[in-house]
Amino acid sequence: MNVTVDLYKELQLDRSWDEKTIRKKIKDLNKFWVKREAACNDKEQLLIIDKVKKNLDEALKFLTKATMRVQYDKALERAYKNGIIRDEVEDKLNNLIDQARAYYRKGNIQMAAKYAQQAVNGNINNPEAYEILARCYYDSNNYGGALSVIDKGISVFTDDINLHWLGARIAAAGAKDYANAQARINRLIELAPDKAIGHSEQVNLHLLKGDEQLAYDEIDSYISAHPDDKTFKREVAYSLDNHSRTCYYYDKTHDAFIIADKKAYEKCLTLCKKANSIYDDEHTKNMLENAQYYGTKEWNSWNMDSIKSLALYGAIFTALTAVFGGLALVIGLILFAAMGILIYFSYRPYWLINQSYITGEPSAAEKLISGFGDFMAKAAKWLFKALVWLFKTLFFGTIKLALWIASGGPFK
Repeated sequence: MNVTVDLYKELQLDRSWDEKTIRKKIKDLNKFWVKREAACNDKEQLLIIDKVKKNLDEALKFLTKATMRVQYDKALERAYKNGIIRDEVEDKLNNLIDQARAYYRKGNIQMAAKYAQQAVNGNINNPEAYEILARCYYDSNNYGGALSVIDKGISVFTDDINLHWLGARIAAAGAKDYANAQARINRLIELAPDKAIGHSEQVNLHLLKGDEQLAYDEIDSYISAHPDDKTFKREVAYSLDNHSRTCYYYDKTHDAFIIADKKAYEKCLTLCKKANSIYDDEHTKNMLENAQYYGTKEWNSWNMDSIKSLALYGAIFTALTAVFGGLALVIGLILFAAMGILIYFSYRPYWLINQSYITGEPSAAEKLISGFGDFMAKAAKWLFKALVWLFKTLFFGTIKLALWIASGGPFK
């Protein structure tokens, strides 16, 4: 279909009207121009009337039937993009969009919304005006306003994939209205069943709802059926990475996001590994490296006194093997083993260090290990004292016994 005239603008028809309303408006316009024609004898005016009546006939043909209207709307958008239709007012409206886009990218939400709203009020033939305006509402935490703008845009550009997608994302990520988001995703998949955008957004909704396993299953199922769909892989990988950010804790003191929980660390690592395995690029690699960082272990001296004590007494008992035999060796090895356990647990991952910092005290496991170390160190010290006492007792007792025997002992 080749379109050279914007019937909506020529006849002042609102693109958000349904076919029934448009038909009624055309009928009223036709009566008006027929009446004017009956009382006109001016050639120029009659030519204008002929042009209007021709447009009315075209509108009746293309805008009052849903299937024909969809074809016309698509052809109309192509005509504007390809420069077949040039309109001074439309050019001005597109200039507003350029300004709105520029302000939005700079983070000036107020000015971006101002220019986008003006473009929308001017009935621009560009769905981006509604998209930018909705994003401005979203950035301002006005999710209801954002969805209202999206729905208004969809009423004009009924099959615009980007508007349907943005509506689903705002409903889910912003308003947390998952039922609304699901309905929008269903419509999105219905409009574009062979495109990745709806299916990847379904995965994102599962993640937002906390259904990670369901998201993984859907990803694997879709990739199995569409192994070459790189768009889907990229979009779900980025959604997985984005969801991994929920595992971070905001530290007000250092104004930074950190991981401070084992469950959160393992969840974050799983999400980032899955993302990188699906789509390997610089972004997913960076996210995986960031997650792995919190599993890196760093030496902490919290058990140093116990470790030194166990090392000392372990060496002493091992050295006394020649005197006291296997028992001393066993005790020495036990003390060295306890020392090894303390050394191992003294290398703590960053997530655990962060946890101790935030809570202000060691975790239950750390307390248990530390208590074990303290007990073993004290036990080693007690055993050593006991051994010294035993040695003294035996040594001096033997000397006394020898002297007693030497002095005649029982034979005196």
